[in-house]
Amino acid sequence: MRDTITILGVPIDRVTRNQAGEITENLIKQSNKTCKMIFAPNVEFIMTAQKDKEFFEILKQSSLSTPDSVGVMIGAKLQKKYFPERIPGQSYFRKVIELANEKGYTIYLLGGKEGVAEITKKNLQQEFKNLNIVGVHQGYFNEEEEKEIIREINELQPNVLFVALGAPKQEKWIQKHKNELKVDVAAGQGGTFDYEAGIIKRAPVFIQKIGMEWLWRLCKQPSRIKRQIVLPLYLIKIVFKKDKTKGKFDEIENKGE
Repeated sequence: MRDTITILGVPIDRVTRNQAGEITENLIKQSNKTCKMIFAPNVEFIMTAQKDKEFFEILKQSSLSTPDSVGVMIGAKLQKKYFPERIPGQSYFRKVIELANEKGYTIYLLGGKEGVAEITKKNLQQEFKNLNIVGVHQGYFNEEEEKEIIREINELQPNVLFVALGAPKQEKWIQKHKNELKVDVAAGQGGTFDYEAGIIKRAPVFIQKIGMEWLWRLCKQPSRIKRQIVLPLYLIKIVFKKDKTKGKFDEIENKGE
């Protein structure tokens, strides 16, 4: 039985990075090429879901959702609940890559600009000598190209399909095609390929540990300011909802789990 915390209707699993890896392994072993969806909700996801009903419903259908951001951790604390640790998308990605290298699971990379997935594959296979990335494809494609991508994925039948198209596009894409994809799990990965390809550098470890990576990224990419503006509204919504429910919050929350 899943142990989740629901934030503004979006359920997120109370798991560590290692536990997320174990759950993914179990999904791979149990699925028989029935696609299970894995997401990494952050504040932007949750706030977008408040206005996008389709996205909201998709997030509730995941087999695993990891707490991606500091804002999600704070959202839980405002409800007097706690996630054991934050699991950024790239951290989860790396955990699955480590498992694939060790256990022989196969990987397909879909997303990023032209050449990014290929560089990501090259970099990962240089680091992980037993890693089997069976296919890659960039993330800009038309309807006809999409059919060919799905055909290739289904021929290769990877254990894990990483989809890096940006939210909510990647989650909607996975949901739309999950019944035809012959993969065990499909995970939304946002900008992970950009990090792995060296196009964007992550913050130093000490900045990650103190939860200020968002500020590092904002300094590196000032255009992200529009995305950060939602944080105060997000916090207000959580506090307002909690105050208005006057003890009924948990009841409402459990209905979403």
